[in-house]
Amino acid sequence: MSKTAIISVDGHVKAPRAAYRDYIETKYLQDFDDWLRAEQASGRPDAGNISPDLPPDSQWDFARRQRDLESQGVVAEVLFPNGVPFQARPFDDSGQGTSPELTRVGKMAYNRWLADVCSEAAGRVSGQAAIAFDDVDQAVKDVHWAKQSGLGGIMMPPLNPGGTFFFDPALDPVWAAIQEVGLPISQHGGAGVPAYSPPGMAAILTLAYEHAFFSGRSLWQLIVGGVFDRFPGLKVVFVETEVHWIAPALRNLDMKISLGDEWTAFAAFIERERAFHRLPSEYWASNCYAGISPFHSNQLAIETLGSGYEPAPGEFTIGTGRAMFGVDYPHFETAYPVTMERVAQLLRPSTVSEDDAQRILFDNAAEVYGFDRNALKPHVERVGFELAEVRSASAS
Repeated sequence: MSKTAIISVDGHVKAPRAAYRDYIETKYLQDFDDWLRAEQASGRPDAGNISPDLPPDSQWDFARRQRDLESQGVVAEVLFPNGVPFQARPFDDSGQGTSPELTRVGKMAYNRWLADVCSEAAGRVSGQAAIAFDDVDQAVKDVHWAKQSGLGGIMMPPLNPGGTFFFDPALDPVWAAIQEVGLPISQHGGAGVPAYSPPGMAAILTLAYEHAFFSGRSLWQLIVGGVFDRFPGLKVVFVETEVHWIAPALRNLDMKISLGDEWTAFAAFIERERAFHRLPSEYWASNCYAGISPFHSNQLAIETLGSGYEPAPGEFTIGTGRAMFGVDYPHFETAYPVTMERVAQLLRPSTVSEDDAQRILFDNAAEVYGFDRNALKPHVERVGFELAEVRSASAS
């Protein structure tokens, strides 16, 4: 038997606040110093969303996080932000600043730092560049910069009020650039959620209930806007967006599309020519992936992830070739340090074969995010595990 391991498609990193100064453009250094003083005066810890069981340096000490994750059978991870300069909201992964200009400056400082640390991690990480779409020409340049700098993908910016919707052809140069450089673009959960106030339990629970909806808006906008028709090589990954909504949303869209266009006749004054030519569920099968993170059996009926599962007529399933596993280190909701218990959950249903699990834990992420399997092989042999052993232990 050969060992397997996990490529976690959801990890979060940041630099220590003061360390970002080395990555700020000269003309914005005074703005940065003012921001840093305000952050330090606030008394807020130098941390974003982080588990109380982990120290702040788990966000930037790659030797530490590598030790922690290897203890869980994780050999590589996909990285998203956990804090950028000028960030207006402490726990906002998308790093929106107080102005579009400072938002881009902060994101690019984070990206430069990320490119440096990824270059030192020897193929073990895939950093996702944080890019704003407000200025299309600049976004295209930033996409090419991300590729040239060795980053492994693009983080989908939030859909904020007043911004450009993803079905707007004005964004076509950005989609074209992403397709041209061959990088995936990942929608991370919670991007674009409102800033609920006053803070408290009601705000937290509202956000927890709604973040999947706000995260999912990019899926149907890309489909109905014809983006996948114009850019068929585009790969979009939905990471930590929850997955319970994906099947009902696509099933409902399929139903609406199957009705034809007559039901839109009330809007005869609007140009109603379709920009897409297939069923929405077919675009999922060709262009989209789910990063299930932090992986847990309460996210979905896990037996549906197996190739042995037989869907009912008209039922939509994510598919074994479209699902990936996330640990969400070091967020407070992370699967660390019980990651192997979550792997056992994946293997428990008889419909999920070891081949299915191999795809979800490792193969799909390696393909989508471009990890070198041969380079990872020694690490798999060193810290990996036997799927048959995990299944056997789980059954006993």
